[in-house]
Amino acid sequence: MKNYRIGFSPIGVLAVYLIMLPNLLFLFVTPPINPLNHNEAGFWLWNLLENVGRFGMMITLCLIVNRMPMRKKSQLDFSALISLMIYFVLWGFYFSGITNGMMLTGMAVFPSIFFLLAAWKLRNPLAFSFAALFALTHIMITASNFLL
Repeated sequence: MKNYRIGFSPIGVLAVYLIMLPNLLFLFVTPPINPLNHNEAGFWLWNLLENVGRFGMMITLCLIVNRMPMRKKSQLDFSALISLMIYFVLWGFYFSGITNGMMLTGMAVFPSIFFLLAAWKLRNPLAFSFAALFALTHIMITASNFLL
């Protein structure tokens, strides 16, 4: 961990901001149907773990900086961009009132992929660990609510 320091990661902040962008639309636009409003686990521990992963990931992406340069693999950037675009398209359907279990689960899968890829690109294993915890719990909770 000697290569890491507390600092400011513009790429980490951008990653968090991009994923939160559709959520900010809720300030101005209300979707016709809002099933995600009730997307919580039946057991409190899963919600706690999901939020530890969520906020731990956001904080560490923004404030933990690796002294080594970030990975420059274009496949990594392309994959992150594709997952982000799919996420935005799914939000478009959601705000149009078009929802189903597979789409709602996709809205948990694609931001999780994006965050994992962002943490990997930034060589931030702490953020990657929090992102993995978030991905596991967020996808599990969403799938159990809308697919099962």
